Amino acid sequence: MKRIRILAVAAVWVLVPSAGLPADRALGQDKGQQISDADRVHAASQAFTAAIMARDIDAIDKIWAHEPYATFIGPLSTTVVVGWEGVRKAWLMRFGQFDRVTISVAEAHVHTNSKVAWETGMEKVQLLRKDGKTINLDAFVTNVFEDRDGRWLLVSHQATPVFKEPR
Repeated sequence: MKRIRILAVAAVWVLVPSAGLPADRALGQDKGQQISDADRVHAASQAFTAAIMARDIDAIDKIWAHEPYATFIGPLSTTVVVGWEGVRKAWLMRFGQFDRVTISVAEAHVHTNSKVAWETGMEKVQLLRKDGKTINLDAFVTNVFEDRDGRWLLVSHQATPVFKEPR
């Protein structure tokens, strides 16, 4: 059920700006009701998580700013990827490595500052490799967004595994 809700939020987030609605209104809202920037950033972050779980590169294309300064550091990364083309290739590579990706985000904290926003939190990640092996990890996550004509687009994603003392 949670996955359906995430996908619904993602669909609304992707479709609402293209439907010509003002950036501060959601479907079915009265003119007096407004969605805060923090809520819109959180919705953009949920759309991003839904796109990853769906392994949907078209959704990733719509969620990210296509800029030379975009950056990506995933929990399995060995380098910093810089530039939209590299970021897109990194997502395509990741999508090709796994048959299933499950992510749940907890402790999400959003801060907005005019045209820039960031959300930090904790992720529980489960990756099902093509060979059938599963990787489970907890990660700290930071997503950085820029406001582009009322839409919050990702410019940076970093997920760092939580260090655990060896037993």
